[in-house]
Amino acid sequence: MVNPMVIILIIGIISAVFGALLLFAPEAILKAERQANRLFMTDTAFLKNRIPIGIGMLLASAFLGYSYTSDPLNELVFLVTAILAGLFGLLLLISPNTILQAERTANKLYMTDAFFLEHRIVIGIGLILASAFMVRTYLTFA
Repeated sequence: MVNPMVIILIIGIISAVFGALLLFAPEAILKAERQANRLFMTDTAFLKNRIPIGIGMLLASAFLGYSYTSDPLNELVFLVTAILAGLFGLLLLISPNTILQAERTANKLYMTDAFFLEHRIVIGIGLILASAFMVRTYLTFA
């Protein structure tokens, strides 16, 4: 099983990267957001092939669920991934509009929201301070 302290360290590093980007390169976040919008799940090719992709997701979900039950360690990551893949696969097959609505909502809440850009310095400093605390916690207890 993964050591929780390693997870804290990884989250701390990711927080530091986003904090630094908010402070020193907000245009990089905007560029990444534009790129992500082009690659996001509502791509026409993705929706055109939603049935085979949905079936594939359900098969992956079944395999991960089987891996969870047959693994002597019962890794929780297999169970969580199996549930998420199963839900996403079902949504692709039954209600693709739900995915479109979720994507539109996510775009409104995304990091480039006006609030984040207006307060990017305070948020960036907060992320770096949180990151420093997480890295210090890792170094103290690991």
